[in-house]
Amino acid sequence: MTAFDATTTGSLTEGDAHQNDAAASDTNVVFPTGSVIECQTALSTRITGQVLSYDHPTRLLLIKDTSSGTKPLLRLLNLALVKQVSCVRDRTPEYVPYSSGVSTQQQVHERIRKAEARKQASLLQADVSIEGQRIFLYLRKTLDDVKWQDDSISVLDRVLVRPPYTSDSVESIGGDSTNAAVLQAKEHVRKILAKYHTVHQARSSNDDAPADPTPSR
Repeated sequence: MTAFDATTTGSLTEGDAHQNDAAASDTNVVFPTGSVIECQTALSTRITGQVLSYDHPTRLLLIKDTSSGTKPLLRLLNLALVKQVSCVRDRTPEYVPYSSGVSTQQQVHERIRKAEARKQASLLQADVSIEGQRIFLYLRKTLDDVKWQDDSISVLDRVLVRPPYTSDSVESIGGDSTNAAVLQAKEHVRKILAKYHTVHQARSSNDDAPADPTPSR
């Protein structure tokens, strides 16, 4: 399988496309329309589909997924949340550009506009502590479907992070604690929160450390 190399414009190379590399340099990569790709998300979910359009500034990729049944699904993927993108099959000579009465590019921009509007609205929560706001934004850097539910943080519609927003504050939504996807999301969110608090405590310790009283010579 061939992975897109984000460091070279429009080229393809053998190997893995890790999330950090893609986040740093995938603005120049070209995803040819009509090619079939396989994406692995941050939660290790694999999605395969045909490329319809790619928006470079927002790093959003529109694909047609036919793996779920006879009726194809349009999926809008945020590459910031994708660990690997691999080319399964190049575009064939028989490829016909997708059309539904409205240009694909217009559809992409409209969906981006609405998504950005929802994102900005979901960031606002006046009755939450500053620490809660910081943790919310920290989760948004890694996960896409993060929103407020009163003073709690809903993640992927599967888990809820309640105040004081620690790894022990994570619980499944609806009490479903046996579903594999819910358990995986719960563990992933706990690890993110544990990392946040570890880094935050280290910074606080450094800020509180007394200055060296030894005068310079």
